[in-house]
Amino acid sequence: MFKPFEDPPVIGDWCREKRLGNGGFGVVTLWRNKQTQQAVAIKKFHILQDSSEITDKHCERWRNEVKLMTETVQNENIVRTVDVQPGTFIQELLRSSANGLPVLCMEYCEGGDLRRVLNRVENCSGLREQDVRDVLRSLRNAVAYLHRLKITHRDIKPENFVLKQQGERFIYKLTDLGYAKALDKQSLNASLVGTVEYIAPDLIYCDRYNCSVDYWSMGVIGFEIITGVRPFIPHAPITRWMTHVQQKKSADIAITEDNRGNFTYHTEIFPENHISDCLRKQLECWFRLALEWNPKQRGYVPYTKADAPPPTSNGENGSAGGQQPEESKPSTVLKIFSLLDQILEKRILVLFSLYDCRWIDLEVTPETGMETLRDHVYRVTGIPVDDIDFILPLEQKQTAVGSDTRPYDLYLPEFYGKPMVYVVHRGNRESIVQRDLKPRIPKSITDVFQNIKTQLKPHMLRQFIANSYYFIAQEQRLYLQVLDGIRNYGLMLNDGIARRKDEIGQMNKVVYAILGGVEYHKLTVFHARDALNVDQQIPSETFEMAAQQWIRDSARIESNVRKLAEMADTVTKRYESVLKRSRDALRHWLLSPQFDLQDKFGLRNVECRYEQTRARIFEKIVHEKSHMDMSQAVYECLKQRDVLLRELGFLELQQQILDVRREIQEIVKVVSKVIEVTEKYKRDLARLKLEHQNEVWKMLSDNGRSAANGSHENGPVNKPNFLVGGPTTPQLQSTLSNESFDANRVCCLGDDGPNVDDLISMNETLINTTTDLLSNSFSLLKLANGAE
Repeated sequence: MFKPFEDPPVIGDWCREKRLGNGGFGVVTLWRNKQTQQAVAIKKFHILQDSSEITDKHCERWRNEVKLMTETVQNENIVRTVDVQPGTFIQELLRSSANGLPVLCMEYCEGGDLRRVLNRVENCSGLREQDVRDVLRSLRNAVAYLHRLKITHRDIKPENFVLKQQGERFIYKLTDLGYAKALDKQSLNASLVGTVEYIAPDLIYCDRYNCSVDYWSMGVIGFEIITGVRPFIPHAPITRWMTHVQQKKSADIAITEDNRGNFTYHTEIFPENHISDCLRKQLECWFRLALEWNPKQRGYVPYTKADAPPPTSNGENGSAGGQQPEESKPSTVLKIFSLLDQILEKRILVLFSLYDCRWIDLEVTPETGMETLRDHVYRVTGIPVDDIDFILPLEQKQTAVGSDTRPYDLYLPEFYGKPMVYVVHRGNRESIVQRDLKPRIPKSITDVFQNIKTQLKPHMLRQFIANSYYFIAQEQRLYLQVLDGIRNYGLMLNDGIARRKDEIGQMNKVVYAILGGVEYHKLTVFHARDALNVDQQIPSETFEMAAQQWIRDSARIESNVRKLAEMADTVTKRYESVLKRSRDALRHWLLSPQFDLQDKFGLRNVECRYEQTRARIFEKIVHEKSHMDMSQAVYECLKQRDVLLRELGFLELQQQILDVRREIQEIVKVVSKVIEVTEKYKRDLARLKLEHQNEVWKMLSDNGRSAANGSHENGPVNKPNFLVGGPTTPQLQSTLSNESFDANRVCCLGDDGPNVDDLISMNETLINTTTDLLSNSFSLLKLANGAE
């Protein structure tokens, strides 16, 4: 049997599965429909052992929460109510409800609450940046919405922030409005409510408070999700931490206590976190607003002329003094919401330097240029601007970074925690990763190592084990990030090499086309020598000298072009070799997917050590050696780090990538030189052909003039006009003659003169060949292949 006021295990098709948790006034239970598999969270008034403890005030608060949730509140970041059928199911639940109070049927948020997320080992130093952004954005939306309704929550804490699965992402939703209350006309309330660790100081020190108490809770939660701990002496009781908070300045956003009882006031977020430096610095300004001691100044900034009238659509209420006459100017303006919006909307480009394993980030706008990005990388890493290479991961749409690339376009939305761009030191030819790279160990760890025998107080031990786990996890993450960067570097080089295949092929075509042109020029030279010297048409002495010069010139250019062809063959072989080696490098065992899954730093074992030590702290079993277990884990991590960075395979992989890069750079230079020389030889070949044809026609013309002077009155045969690269048209002028035609003489021709078929036949091949050669060097190769 179940106890009085306890729900039955089954109501119709609905089964009670488990208790999800306790709210401000109620207990939340998961119910599931056996037929539809619908799951709902049923919240009922908290069943007290002594029913006499249920007061009218408790009942009023409960009814207030149910009314707000069912009738008023409708926001995507606040848990919504659902309609559950059949109605008999709700009626049966009401029978077991204390004092007949209504039940609250809400959507089931299967991700649990934010506290459970923060308690995970991997989040001991805060959440990843994307999760931080999601929580802050959701928290801002929910609180601003309530404040627009003139409702203050008064109990914002991680336990009241639940996660709803939506696709592959979780949506954060605020719940438990048991303490929420509509503020009166003066926006004041005088009751002390809420969880002590997250309440604002004015809830304790002031008789009255307003909705700014929610700003304080937002700031405390925001700081905790970034660092893993609350900002103000989280281990101290309320009387102690409130005393120190009261003494802090407006710029202070955190207070810590060391092992000797000394307190330190911090103006910056602790360095052990997972967010980018750019976001961290901007959120520090926001925390100064949210964690302001004075409730009248909390969330507000001094009014300036640049401030427009405060909007009401985003939950901001204008000046601190409320509604003011138009002729008067407010002294302050509410910025707690709009400033957070501005911060979360900014584009932060995240880079990772392979040279020194360092994360780099920069806020980018459409006006940000590559010079600004290069200068920023130089200031952070020390890599000279001219030696900076940008490597794009596969997720980038662009294939390469050029001088006209906008850093703004390299930003990848919701890609935080992974590099949007890799940085490579082009001038470092020995390795991709800097040799003897020193680890960046948190100060809290080095302090313990320097005083290894000193017993740590529980809060210092908690900080030490959290920072130790953070350091080891970061080292493993950096190592895998380096391998991923090298993989992307190799992929970029391989892609660039593959893209040059057509260029190499085109180079060979051009070179061998020129070689074919040279071969054909040789044939033309020998043909002219043999054909034009038949029966000594041209004086042998003159002709032999010219023919020898033709042969020497053709031999010279043939020798040069053949050397060029040999060079092209060598380049092609080197290209095929470097393409193969680039692919082999990408198949290196360090870059295999199986290797990425290996726990090289023994992080799973470190998690167990962390959990064991945290359990001892919780059970108050702390002694002078409690920190030794995690100290040993850090020491083993440093040893493993040194082994992995000096591993032969790791060095070999880098050398393969660098050798590929160096050789393809040399090949590109040679290809460029070959193309340049090829163009020169094309011009030389064209010039030789033109000179050769000019000399041939000059000899024929001179020989024809000599014959004409002996037997004709008119002038010699004119040389045909040639247009280089165009058609060749012989323009023969003739005169009338009654003499018979001598086939061995070049004479003047007329309409009634002797037949000139023999002369045309003798020179037809030379004319046509010269025309083709001068028209296009590529056509020569085709013509030669056709002739063969």
